Amino acid sequence: MKKMLALALLAMSGAVVAGDSGGDGSDAPRNKPFVMIDTSTERDAYSSLANEYINVNLTMGVKTPSKTEYSIKVGGSLKDVQNSSSDKLSNNIELKIKQSFDVGAFFLPYVAVRLGEKFNYNTTHFTHFAFDAGLKLPLSEQLALDVGVRSRNAFNAPIDYRSTRLHAMFLYDVDKSNTVGLRYSQSDAKDYTEERKGWRVHYQRNY
Repeated sequence: MKKMLALALLAMSGAVVAGDSGGDGSDAPRNKPFVMIDTSTERDAYSSLANEYINVNLTMGVKTPSKTEYSIKVGGSLKDVQNSSSDKLSNNIELKIKQSFDVGAFFLPYVAVRLGEKFNYNTTHFTHFAFDAGLKLPLSEQLALDVGVRSRNAFNAPIDYRSTRLHAMFLYDVDKSNTVGLRYSQSDAKDYTEERKGWRVHYQRNY
């Protein structure tokens, strides 16, 4: 799994640098690389002694003319444990393929699949996967609302990693190259481990 993710990271980095397979001066549609950084704060949703989480991620990706998006995300999460003298840091790497559909309506539906590896507090690691579905609704030329759901699970995780997350996010295009976003999310799980509420802000640079 580690070798597969390393090769995927190398391939994605090359795609971001290359930008497209063009270069002949034609007006044909081109792949568009992007880089995004985000930070978020989360809190256990239904615990009397709620833990807090601070997350930071870096995403590199490419959007194709057919509205397919390939990306890889690396990041870390700091868990502030209540009544404990030490915080816990975990790391994550995740591959994602997202497809948007132009259905000729005022909204743009999309679906996505993800595969990742989580390194949990430097003691264990496990592979996880997720499926996303949502809608992007333009509110103006620069502002849009993104609403969606994510279903996530894992292979051989030391904890129950199953959860279903709902989100609502505002996206604002500062210009053609820069986008900022603000998202609220809430996840529910079979047990309380992954039930969280949180806010995320991100900045995306489009090339």
